[in-house]
Amino acid sequence: MTDNNISHQETEEEAAGLSLKGKDIMPKSIEDRSISSLSFFLISIGLYVQLVSFVAGAQVYPALSPLMIVVTVIVGNIAVWVLLVLTGDIGLKHGIPFAVYIRAPFGYLGAHIPALVRALPAVFWFGFQTWLGATALNLIMETLTGYSNLILIIAIFGLFQILNTALGIDAISKFDWVAAPILIVTGIIMEVVLIQRYDLTIAQIFSSSGEGGISFLSAVAIMAGAQITMAVNIADFTQFLERPEGDTSWVERNKGSAWAQLFGLVPPMAFFVIVGMTSGIATGEWNPILVMADVFGGNTILLVFVLAAFVIFAQVASNTGQNLLPPGYVFVNLFPRRITFPTAVTVAGVVGLLIQPWKFANLIPTILLWISALLGPIVGIMISDYYAIRKRELNLEDLYDANGQYTYWRNFNPAAMVTYVVSTALGLLFPDLAFFVALLVSVGIYWALMKFWVLDNYPQSEVTLQSDRAPVSDD
Repeated sequence: MTDNNISHQETEEEAAGLSLKGKDIMPKSIEDRSISSLSFFLISIGLYVQLVSFVAGAQVYPALSPLMIVVTVIVGNIAVWVLLVLTGDIGLKHGIPFAVYIRAPFGYLGAHIPALVRALPAVFWFGFQTWLGATALNLIMETLTGYSNLILIIAIFGLFQILNTALGIDAISKFDWVAAPILIVTGIIMEVVLIQRYDLTIAQIFSSSGEGGISFLSAVAIMAGAQITMAVNIADFTQFLERPEGDTSWVERNKGSAWAQLFGLVPPMAFFVIVGMTSGIATGEWNPILVMADVFGGNTILLVFVLAAFVIFAQVASNTGQNLLPPGYVFVNLFPRRITFPTAVTVAGVVGLLIQPWKFANLIPTILLWISALLGPIVGIMISDYYAIRKRELNLEDLYDANGQYTYWRNFNPAAMVTYVVSTALGLLFPDLAFFVALLVSVGIYWALMKFWVLDNYPQSEVTLQSDRAPVSDD
């Protein structure tokens, strides 16, 4: 493409109020994909093991028995895993991040709505999670030195995470190669010490019965809630995964992603909920970080190793992947020619700290409800669009062309917008199940509106090709 053509295209995009191309959001070639399945397994452990994992069980105990809590953890996170694999194929097959793909179902401008719905809560959670980790680190510093300065620790801890994320997926992967084993080891140490210190056995922990008061389905939704947001933008990671060259079946393409996320999500989540349960049953305090500070109070070396290691590695690994990398790509997508990924990550991180989200801790339940209801329809629309409407095919060229087929009505897809509003409203009617209700409703509404309305008025080449030929050879 000549300089004149590029300049002409940029002028067209600017006239349409669009900017669609930038080096950080272009499709990844096979050569660009440097993350192996093993690396993705370790990244997954880092993504999903965090301080929140400990206290997840506290939300449903003693309403449910410890055994039933572990069952809900497994069932809830298997449901998350299914969604992760389904939406992850977008990145694996086409090499694009979530912020680019979402142009297909929502339109060039409409795409910014779901992208910001994913990014802005992540910015909030980055600041909140940084505060949680910094609080624990400040406790360690005060125990060791007698000096306390929470604001300073928040700033240093936040800056470290911003720098690690700004260096890109390879830096995150290298960090998680160290973080994942340390997290597992420290978790085992916590469990063993708790059992020995409070003279417990595994049988005793699981012998308690539940008192009732919460349904199994609601408990499953709670256990899935901590990780479900990643189903929206897991393509930000899978775009970098190694995959076979050429046309491959869905199963062949996704088998590495599937096993990496299954074993990187479900067993670690179940294990750390058990650690939290052990702490809660023994002391009434479900956050073993606080219990460990008391247990190891007389042993400085163990205190530093267990607490500092877990807090630093768990918080950095999960916070960078779940709460910094996603808004980084979203902000780049807003201004792809003006800012780079490192700049976008820096902006997201600094804003997340400056708004001091920890001051809104008492509003967390309400915030979680709204986030669940707002994100559920996005996942549902993605699955309906990618699998039911487009059969996993995309017009990649038009995703980056301001005059392409994803213009719809003034750069908004009416089917997606109507579906999003209706599904969100219905999700809010069922607070405990908001995400899943909104997701399921959105799948059907979006499919019907596209099939019987939008496609007649705004033809999509990948859909038209499917009707003119035999089923695609992709699978």
